[in-house]
Amino acid sequence: MKAILQTCNDIENRVGEIYQQLVNHPDASAEQREIWQDMPHDALCHAHRIRLAADRLEMAGIKECGVTDLEVQGVFDRADEIFHDAQAGTLSLDEAIYASVELEDVFMKAHLVLANAGGQPALQTMCKTLAEADREHTTRFNASLDRMQDGSGLVFDDGDPAS
Repeated sequence: MKAILQTCNDIENRVGEIYQQLVNHPDASAEQREIWQDMPHDALCHAHRIRLAADRLEMAGIKECGVTDLEVQGVFDRADEIFHDAQAGTLSLDEAIYASVELEDVFMKAHLVLANAGGQPALQTMCKTLAEADREHTTRFNASLDRMQDGSGLVFDDGDPAS
């Protein structure tokens, strides 16, 4: 479990690096840049809280946290892929926003799973607070999408040719 939570910590740090890259996206609005500018600090705070959660779980003798090594490694690999694309400047604005929402959604779900690990009330509160912050990040991006210049925001393609 400690290794899983260390990888979660590494993911938060990598995501902070992603947002530091995206803040300079040439097509981003001032509002989108402001969101990305705030998020590296939030990611560092989340990483710190994950370390605290790991310590609490270890002190309580809890060996499992509701996620597997493979799941966490998959998230890290995806974050690493997004980071390299952001660093290379190959993400369109739409792709950058999709990636941000994708990462925040994964984190929100992971924090909610971690909140249920071991039935520790203090850990539950901390993790639910992290999940709420992730939800707020997603909400901010969705609100900025609603105000994009053409007014259409992003259109999510469900793969159905009839739509």
